[in-house]
Amino acid sequence: MANNNVKRLWDKGDTIDSLMIQLTVGDDHIIDREMIVWDCIGSAAHAKMLLSIGMLSQKDVKNLLLELHNIYVRASEGKINIPLELEDAHNMIENLLVDKLGETGKRIHAGRARNDQILVTTRLYLRYVLIQILLKLIAFTHLCFERYAELKDIPLPGYTHMQLAMPSSVGMWLHAWIEQSVEIVKEGLNLLEILNKNPLGASAGFGSNIPLDRKLTTKLLGFGEVQRSPIDCNNSRGRYELKLLRLAEDIAGMFEKIACDIMLYTTREFGFFKLPIELTTGSSIMPQKRNSDLAELCRARASKVRATSFELAGVISKLISSYNRDLQYTKEPVLRGVRELSDMFKMAELLVGRFEVQCDRIENAMLPELYATYEANNMAREGMPYRDAYKILGKKVREPNYSKAGLVDEFKVIAKQTDSDVQEVRAELDKVEKKVEMLVESYANLSEEIFK
Repeated sequence: MANNNVKRLWDKGDTIDSLMIQLTVGDDHIIDREMIVWDCIGSAAHAKMLLSIGMLSQKDVKNLLLELHNIYVRASEGKINIPLELEDAHNMIENLLVDKLGETGKRIHAGRARNDQILVTTRLYLRYVLIQILLKLIAFTHLCFERYAELKDIPLPGYTHMQLAMPSSVGMWLHAWIEQSVEIVKEGLNLLEILNKNPLGASAGFGSNIPLDRKLTTKLLGFGEVQRSPIDCNNSRGRYELKLLRLAEDIAGMFEKIACDIMLYTTREFGFFKLPIELTTGSSIMPQKRNSDLAELCRARASKVRATSFELAGVISKLISSYNRDLQYTKEPVLRGVRELSDMFKMAELLVGRFEVQCDRIENAMLPELYATYEANNMAREGMPYRDAYKILGKKVREPNYSKAGLVDEFKVIAKQTDSDVQEVRAELDKVEKKVEMLVESYANLSEEIFK
């Protein structure tokens, strides 16, 4: 049997089976070490709100804020471990407050439940993580811009169905990742508006008969608005986390495609790109081998990120409204997915930042047939119906003496348009980057101001 002296928030003095505690807590006491800092911030806002409605004294709040800040600092330094018996960050923080402040530590829970406590804790974490993801994606986009400026004029065969299609360039290839990255940054800013709602004050999911000032905690925590419906607050647990993971999926999918392209282009058969030796591994038996393991594992990590999204979607499906204990399992997939994506950023930066181009191999691959569509287009511009030109070129390219002479420079039209498009997307990135920088600045002092 468990130790009945443990001070759990829900403990009413009954004898509790220790195996049941172990099975229901799971890894929460480990996972929640990362959540303590956010819980401290949410608790500080709640304490200030209780002062404003006369449920805590000025002295009580001063002592609570001082101790919450101490816990915050210790947690930031990784110096707080949560015993299994205390289950999670919420139990741990309240026990530390009570041990230090006595009755004052017991007063802070008035008007809130663990439900809205974990909701606001997670919401603060999600907001922070989303902004960090956007900053990393912006940095990756700048890297793509740098490589574009360096390599934009180098030709590259374009493929559809994995067969030679039309002329492309290394610049066009990099432009694709620039556009997708900026698109995702914009989506991330839209997602932030959805996530940036304050659930604190929903209590157990049905409101509170204490006149809580939810607008005050919204202001103190920097949220954009109050999440109004208490039931929706509980229903949104997992739903908001899933939105973040789906954004992470999109980024992981982009990195996966980059990795796949690099793996293909660095094969001996293609040889368009080359990875420096320091980014390759060797074989334990074949002396000649150099392997692009970094790209392969980047590709695999995309599936691991997707798996967290699938897992979370499964956990929150088929639940009735309001709180269900299943929701305990919504935290770990998010933390894991964020960690996986963080490593993918590092992998993608190494791959995109340091691949080398083998121009001679590319030139040999720029076969005349790549330019057949250009010739058909030219015939159409001269008045021939395109479908007739298409049939003529379909036969002409089969002739052994078919030549790309006079057609290579036609790509300059596309290269010029790509340059123009890249300048436009750079301007778009500047705008969204400023928005993200403003967000970073607006939350920069939150952890300092909230404990004052």
